[in-house]
Amino acid sequence: MSSPLTIITRSAGEVAILVLSGRLVAGGGTQALRAAVQTAVDGGRRAVLLDLEDLSYVDSAGVGMLVEVFRHVTRRGGQVKLLHPSLCARRMLGITHLTCVFDVFDDEPEALLNLTGTDARLARQQ
Repeated sequence: MSSPLTIITRSAGEVAILVLSGRLVAGGGTQALRAAVQTAVDGGRRAVLLDLEDLSYVDSAGVGMLVEVFRHVTRRGGQVKLLHPSLCARRMLGITHLTCVFDVFDDEPEALLNLTGTDARLARQQ
């Protein structure tokens, strides 16, 4: 059995990056994601990058929570992007046609550039 969802939150400039690992499923997993996004939004973040590389499983409630996160952030004038989804997450996004809703990136600097208009590599060099 895979581990429960864990979320590590970090920042890159004005972007909140949430690194998810484990299972995004009904109950604890979805509640943890809701709380982490709420904390980021309450802290003034309007750009959220969800790193899904280490997700081992996503159920229908997890997919629903991704949609809820998207709606919550975009209603406040923000953006949500997805970063290198795991095979499982990519499969669920395809089945549900959410690849038409979410911008999906396999490169973090490219995702950050898309979110902020600033190349993170150049910002670190200055």
